[in-house]
Amino acid sequence: MSNSDIRLILPEITRIANGAFIKNVYQYSEVFVLKLYQPGLGTYQLLIEPGKRVHLTEFRRKAPRIPPQFCTVLRKYVRDRRILSIQQHELDRIITIEIGDEDESHKLVAELFGRGNLLLLDNDDIIFTALHYKKMRDRDIIPKAKYEFPPQRGLDILDLDTEDLESIILDSNANLVRTLASRLNLDSLSCEEICKLADIESKTKASSLNEEKVNDLRIGLERFIDKLRAGISDPRVIIDDEDDESIYLSFVPFEYEIYDDMPSETFETYSQALDEYFGLSGVEEEQEEILDAAEKERKRLQRIIEKQQESIERLERRAEVLRSEGEMIYSHFQIIQEILSTIAKARSDGISWNEILSRIEKGKKQGIESTQLIKEIIPSQAKIVLEINGTMIELDIRKSVQDNAALAYEAAKKAEHKTKGAKKQIEKTKTKLEEIDIDELELETEVRAVKIRKKKWYEKFRWFKSSEGYLVLGGRDARTNEQLAKRHMTANDIFLHAALHGAPYTIIKVLDDPPSDITLREAAQFAVTFSRAWQEGLTSGEAYWVNPEQVSFSPPTGEYLPSGAVMIYGEKNYITRLPLELCVGVTLEEEYAIPISGPPSAVSSNTDYYVGVFPGQIKKGQLVKDIRNALIKKIPEEFGYLVAQIPQEDIMRLLPSGGGRIGEL
Repeated sequence: MSNSDIRLILPEITRIANGAFIKNVYQYSEVFVLKLYQPGLGTYQLLIEPGKRVHLTEFRRKAPRIPPQFCTVLRKYVRDRRILSIQQHELDRIITIEIGDEDESHKLVAELFGRGNLLLLDNDDIIFTALHYKKMRDRDIIPKAKYEFPPQRGLDILDLDTEDLESIILDSNANLVRTLASRLNLDSLSCEEICKLADIESKTKASSLNEEKVNDLRIGLERFIDKLRAGISDPRVIIDDEDDESIYLSFVPFEYEIYDDMPSETFETYSQALDEYFGLSGVEEEQEEILDAAEKERKRLQRIIEKQQESIERLERRAEVLRSEGEMIYSHFQIIQEILSTIAKARSDGISWNEILSRIEKGKKQGIESTQLIKEIIPSQAKIVLEINGTMIELDIRKSVQDNAALAYEAAKKAEHKTKGAKKQIEKTKTKLEEIDIDELELETEVRAVKIRKKKWYEKFRWFKSSEGYLVLGGRDARTNEQLAKRHMTANDIFLHAALHGAPYTIIKVLDDPPSDITLREAAQFAVTFSRAWQEGLTSGEAYWVNPEQVSFSPPTGEYLPSGAVMIYGEKNYITRLPLELCVGVTLEEEYAIPISGPPSAVSSNTDYYVGVFPGQIKKGQLVKDIRNALIKKIPEEFGYLVAQIPQEDIMRLLPSGGGRIGEL
């Protein structure tokens, strides 16, 4: 969750939590649930996952038989106490919950940035206990130290005078999204949305904006601020249904224009949207609740089918309208050409937009036919809106009549193509719905089985979490390389590639602060390890990183660029002497053993159970068995069955192409 997500959901939480009694605290790995009792209203659950999220949850979870020590301490000091207040620290990703009464109180502080933390403070803000202890440059999280908030990042956009925007951004050498994120204390998704509202390419260099573009950006920022002030409206989960299965891509508190063409599922509250997006992770449902869960899944799939059907109908209507627009443009070719060429000539003669608009109004009064068709001109977007036979048609003033018609036809084709994909997806969702067998679930008894894990959206790519917590993604083939770079690389991210052919596109997802050299080196090692160098038995390699604006899918004039290939412009930042070695491990989350792989420094910071893998001659099938057996020996005996039942293909997907061997790191 971003800082603006937290600000928006806070009224939803405080309506339930303020004045409520904390009846108990439960801990599931690093997910905490406060069971609240609000007199006159009943029982609710407040979920806190440090580093990720805070919201009300409707999922019922089975309490661990023996609570962790940290949870036991929390229970001692907060159970049966009343919540006095819940506040967000400034516009930061920090929530402070004051608990107690007039005589004695404690504060529960949830840090939702970086790795995250949960702390219990006494009445004088002295740290009594914390989930993680750490000494940092600007503050220390240690017992008996006074708790200090981290330094504020950037300006609070809710207090920002947008007239000062030019002075804020124009001295930046970074692209627009990076500049806005660092200077306005915003997450990159919100910055992408502001650029979309302003109709400015997000990768544009901030210092290159002229006065007109700065004004457009100001308008986009003001529109986004207005949405923030208005609060949550139709919160939704964005669905990516272009691949083999529908996956949840993102969650937003209101409609985001950057997701305009993507299907979504709306909810009554933002908490419900977040509950659906994150689902159950690292917890075990009660056996008697399995039927309820199955019914909830059935309803969820039915809602998805309804949304997919709505998406098809919307795309079909859009395709029909666009084709009609294309035909209408051609059928009124002469008069449209006259309008566009007249405006183009006026601009080339140095006539201002105000003067052009004034002449159009004068022409309407004089009854000039061409001016009667003009309904609106949007100079900042170089667009003109014409009304022909009762239909509004939007044209690009900079393009010819033929080009505008071609754009309409091309957009109609894309909409029709998406319709075909959506119809296939509906059939797949219907198949999943049919597979939910309630009768079979009713007969289920106590079986030591492993639940099928709902995979995250990024697991269709190669991936790992860096030792600093950054998500790093890599393509599996030419198709996913292109998909990764075109659809999932945003202006705040970092692009890497091994310095040889036959290597995956690699991306570090950056939400806020840029990564240090530690993550850059881990991502570079990842890019080299999954390159052709592994098959060739090399022991080391090198890679480079660039910013997204340096990556282009268009070749220089007169040159050819193969499908999926990219051009890199500007200086490359090389990282050398990268060893070809891999760590394969598992993380344990109550009911799951989740296989992971990546550079040794990254994997070892995320789990204690891993093995080293190097280029070698052992074939992949045998290597997978060797890895699984080695991992079973490393983990506690009671979790061995979880690792034993990891599908072989899930471990195989973690390895580079070619043979290998297990070795000491």
